[in-house]
Amino acid sequence: MGQLDAVLGNPATRRTFLKGTGVLAASGILAACRKNVDESGAAAAPTGSIGPIEDEPGVLHAHEWAGYDAKWLYQDYLDAGYPQPKFSFLVNTEGALAKTAAGFDWDVTHPESGYIQDYLNMGALQPWDTSLMPNFKHLNPVIEASGQIDGKQYEIGLDWGYSAPLIRTDHLDATLDSYSYLFTDDAAGHISWFDTPWILQMAAIAQGMDPGHSFEMTDTELEDMKNYTIEKGQKNLYNIWVNYQDMWDDVQTGNVWATYAWPDAYVALKDKVDVAYIRPSGGTLAWVEGLVLRSDTENYHHAHAFADAWSAATVGTRLISSWGYGHANLEVDLSKIDPDVVKVFGLDDPEKNLSEPQSYLDRYQANRNAYNRAWNEVKASL
Repeated sequence: MGQLDAVLGNPATRRTFLKGTGVLAASGILAACRKNVDESGAAAAPTGSIGPIEDEPGVLHAHEWAGYDAKWLYQDYLDAGYPQPKFSFLVNTEGALAKTAAGFDWDVTHPESGYIQDYLNMGALQPWDTSLMPNFKHLNPVIEASGQIDGKQYEIGLDWGYSAPLIRTDHLDATLDSYSYLFTDDAAGHISWFDTPWILQMAAIAQGMDPGHSFEMTDTELEDMKNYTIEKGQKNLYNIWVNYQDMWDDVQTGNVWATYAWPDAYVALKDKVDVAYIRPSGGTLAWVEGLVLRSDTENYHHAHAFADAWSAATVGTRLISSWGYGHANLEVDLSKIDPDVVKVFGLDDPEKNLSEPQSYLDRYQANRNAYNRAWNEVKASL
């Protein structure tokens, strides 16, 4: 299960965060000819296999998370005169993969970077031609590297965040600098986990495992972490959350002193109760989501214009301010962002803070099923 799969399958979605209005600058019109991307990611000569934008159907089909149909995310696209996209909504990434395999049609969709290879394995994707996206040169190269396979840009990384402990500092020592907050006996009965196998990885990291290796544990290591997590869960766990608003409420009321959280929780709660967001200096797990391009899309140029609009710095500024998630554009106006948020999430140097050893981005896991089975066994024991 992907990082956001469970929570975004809930009626309480990111839509709650959509606030205010805003008009973004109009985007430039894309070039009329498609260009291929070679192994180095550079643009090659046009193939002529794709006609001009005028010959495309024009109504882009975006298979998206609920809430990501907000017009401010792609206002430049609309301002350029392109028609309103058609949106369908995915419940979770694995479900979206299954629908795609069954023939469900879309032009662009928005998975976590760890699932790009899964889409490629079924032949569903083609690489982007980044020369058709004026904003691409402003995007964080660390994030965009997470969307590359064999030198080709299969995902335009857009929104990102950390997965780390949020703690009540009036109940717990804020200096531990570790994922151990999610397992410690000091918070017995007041710990909350998100419904994800990443809990197993966090347990391993808390016990000294290299964060990178946590994505490729051996069967023995995975078994050990499963047993450790069961032991700590039976002793210390308050609940496993799926609806993030319920988690926020539990932190605010004091039911929960330590929880698995994304940056949005800190932004929502920091002015209400005494909380700290802990990014373990030994390595924090992080995730990237972005747009991928269907291999047989008839809206090739429209898709590039849509992705370029999403990539604008003005979108990034609003995304961070409204939702608390990061954005790939490095030209985000930090003067419009809460200085505390900038400091806590390292937005003043996102290239460094999203690179190893500070952060370990989500990635393809060939043995993901083993992690899912172990996590299901943990949940069944609690």
